Amino acid sequence: MDGEAAFRHHVEQLVRWVEDSLKIAATAGADFGGVVLHAGRARNYHADDLEVPFRTTPHFARVAPVPGPDHLILMRPASTPVLARVVPQDYWFAPSRLPDHPFPEVLSVSESATAEQAAAELGDVSDCAYVGPDADVASSLGISAAGVEPAQLMAPLDWHRGFKTPYEVSCLREAARLAAPGHVAARRGVTEKLSERAIQAAYLRETGMQEGDTPYPNIIAWDANSAVLHYQARRTDSPAPGHSFLIDAGARASGYSSDITRTYTRPDSHPVFQAALHRMEALQEQLVQRVAPGTDFVELHRAAERGVCQIVCDLDIMRGGADEVFGSGLAQPFLPHGLGHHLGLQVHDVGGLQHSAEGDFRPPPNEHPRLRTTRPLAVGNVVTIEPGLYFIPMLLDGFRGSADSAAFNWELIEELIPCGGIRIEDDVLVTESGCENLTRPWVPLFTQSAEP
Repeated sequence: MDGEAAFRHHVEQLVRWVEDSLKIAATAGADFGGVVLHAGRARNYHADDLEVPFRTTPHFARVAPVPGPDHLILMRPASTPVLARVVPQDYWFAPSRLPDHPFPEVLSVSESATAEQAAAELGDVSDCAYVGPDADVASSLGISAAGVEPAQLMAPLDWHRGFKTPYEVSCLREAARLAAPGHVAARRGVTEKLSERAIQAAYLRETGMQEGDTPYPNIIAWDANSAVLHYQARRTDSPAPGHSFLIDAGARASGYSSDITRTYTRPDSHPVFQAALHRMEALQEQLVQRVAPGTDFVELHRAAERGVCQIVCDLDIMRGGADEVFGSGLAQPFLPHGLGHHLGLQVHDVGGLQHSAEGDFRPPPNEHPRLRTTRPLAVGNVVTIEPGLYFIPMLLDGFRGSADSAAFNWELIEELIPCGGIRIEDDVLVTESGCENLTRPWVPLFTQSAEP
């Protein structure tokens, strides 16, 4: 299927999902004739004339990968979506460049100089719901307050976002491919013991991205910094000692994100940490292979915790049996985040806690409060699988002197704290026969050591 045919099939499916969502909303008492999707408005920082970096409303971006603010899309049942683009006449800023994409051949497209003119292109939409961040824009379109992202409609729209069309899967594959040169450059930077800032610059250079182009701020972390889960400092000095390294970085293709993490050690890294990395790579692969239609993601997370318990016990980081450590909840200081999340137009994509299109939610269990996905996996879902093993002083210190303190090998843990943490992450598509790892063809696991 060529690009235009794939995108046309994608849009036809989106129209069917909107029809289904409108029916579900109507059954719940919120009856609308269509949906207006708003790209969003440009905004300035508080008390400033400098613009906040703009990001398009994801539901809009799913229909049209058009950069910039103010655009509108009208979707009605059994109708071609109408895209009203805003192309301002402006000498302060260059207009956004359109991507090389077949959307003009598939959508009904108009161009206007102002947001008001674009709104007029849609005609009367007072019977529609509005999806976007600006209630006053909805009001200007004649849409009532009750029609601004009504919960009865957003639930099915978000639910359907969890199912990726073949076009969307191709975008996610491309996002992984685009990130690959950056990961190769980062691994080379580890070999050369470059600074975090220098490795970040190499990643951007090799992927052709600017800082604001990445789907999330890259995590580029040497040694103990890798145990800060969303570490952003990116030091300019040379790593000291420079024994271990973690990179969590992706790319975007037509608005869709990749999210890829790799951990490396150097030959002089602590041997127990190197052994833990080897074991975590094997555990992550085992967890990926368990992804299939019907997989309970909460149980998959528990399997990750159980695997981490086995590793820390086998390596004498914890004393006792893995079953005992797992049953006592002692894995959580080593794995304080969930196993993964849905992925798509947003890195942490919507719908992960939903269990139906009608909006039935299953919150994460009390013992796993950070879990972002409780939804049983289904064909077309894309999730990340990212088990971790960290040595985080603020989490471990709570167990010193506690009733469980004797289960921890504190002497060894003190030696491992400077190594930071381990995380291996891939983007995984649920298929009819099991799963497809979307990232490994582009960013393989090399070896434990970053040395050639």
